Amino acid sequence: MKNIKQELINDILTGLVVAAAFAAVFPMDALAQDLQSAAGNADDSVVKPALHVVGLISYGLGAVMTVAGISGAKKHADNAGQNPLAPAIGKLGAGAAFLAAPTVIGMIQKTGGNTMGGSQASFGSGIQF
Repeated sequence: MKNIKQELINDILTGLVVAAAFAAVFPMDALAQDLQSAAGNADDSVVKPALHVVGLISYGLGAVMTVAGISGAKKHADNAGQNPLAPAIGKLGAGAAFLAAPTVIGMIQKTGGNTMGGSQASFGSGIQF
């Protein structure tokens, strides 16, 4: 039981470190400018900031899940009898899905054109709005 608690604490601390690093690297002024410039248009004032926040959350969760998956794979490599590989692969898959979600949303939105709220946000290589 104590080992499970320690593992949970380690996973939480790892997630917090990754989240802090992610927050330190991402320019928050871009979000503030986006919110301020989008206030003029009703569609843009709701859709763009919401997509931006969803993208940020998705990238953050993807980074945390990927790091947790890599950590689980290392634990499996160190002691395969005590640590199964399936949870690590699941975390890596979930991390990849979260990291790919903003790009997929951007592609779907570009395909839909102006029928999806009139916003042309794209995530892909560099977040552009």
